[in-house]
Amino acid sequence: MGNKRLESLDALRGFDMFFITGGAAMLIALSKLIYGTPDNWLAVQMEHVDWVGFHFLDLIFALFLFLAGASWPFSLASRRARGMSDARIMLGILRRFVILFFLGAMLFGLLSFDFAHVRFNSILGRIGFGWGVAALGTLHFGRKGNWAFAAFCFFGYWAAQQFLPLVFSPGKDPWGDGCFQAVFDNWLGGRVPDRWGPEGFFQAFGCISSAYLGVFAGQLLKDDSLSGGCKTVRLFVWAVALGVGAWLAYLTGCPCIKSMWNPGYILLAGSISFALMGTFYWIIDVRGWRKWAFFFKVIGMNALTIYVLQWAWSFPTFSKKVFGGTAGLLPEAWGALLLAAGAVLLRWLVLLFLYRHKIFLRV
Repeated sequence: MGNKRLESLDALRGFDMFFITGGAAMLIALSKLIYGTPDNWLAVQMEHVDWVGFHFLDLIFALFLFLAGASWPFSLASRRARGMSDARIMLGILRRFVILFFLGAMLFGLLSFDFAHVRFNSILGRIGFGWGVAALGTLHFGRKGNWAFAAFCFFGYWAAQQFLPLVFSPGKDPWGDGCFQAVFDNWLGGRVPDRWGPEGFFQAFGCISSAYLGVFAGQLLKDDSLSGGCKTVRLFVWAVALGVGAWLAYLTGCPCIKSMWNPGYILLAGSISFALMGTFYWIIDVRGWRKWAFFFKVIGMNALTIYVLQWAWSFPTFSKKVFGGTAGLLPEAWGALLLAAGAVLLRWLVLLFLYRHKIFLRV
């Protein structure tokens, strides 16, 4: 397969971004129409767990990191095929991190110059950091070295979360009110008020492991010595192994907590990410059933564009202007669904225009 772009990667990235760019709101509206109440299983899955546990929406950020890592082996091979030196590639990695860091900070108020309230620890910054460390490791280490470095990052992070609270918050639960996130973020002025939210400083080190899992998936997908069916099986073997790891982590006292980005969460989210990657890869790239995925591919090819654009342009407000009159003629539940689906459609039409004109935002 060489450096050929995998359509399944773009489609799965679009599937992931669908929930960030209005899909979750649309499914919540649909669930209220179906069940007649906001308290139903589908609506619950479109909300984040407060602390311990896992809902589908908790997967989205980790899956995006996973896919960023999975794309890297293909990108690295392409750059080397163009004759780029490792030093130049490294500068490109650092450049991407800096751009994502400042772009994320800008979206959270950097240019307002109200530095006391600017969130420097943004989602984009976390993606840049986690992906960047994994990419640098892949660039400089061989196969065994990469495995060793990835293991060091994961188990070192686990040990820090498990044992540092014994020093800095003795007598408290390391997976609760005594977690090291609180201590670390207090030191650096992090995001403590919302219980050390998923964008805290210390959690960024957990993102390295999520990105590295994607790198390993990408290396597997890029291996031309394996058939498509064999790759699919191995992706699901990874999914099962990580799922077992998450279960063992739970049994040994490490629950799944997205807000801490703790090892239990990394393993469970990684397991589901591998399973989704295996499913999309088998259906799209192995079996060749591609037409159904076009909707998601359009989103996935410009994921960063729509993430940034929706900060500058309120698509729900635009949807009300376009579909509000019709929605007002419908029963309340149907009207809410129309407005939510309309916001998704308007986003997608913008991306379709960019896709047709081959305009893609890259950093």
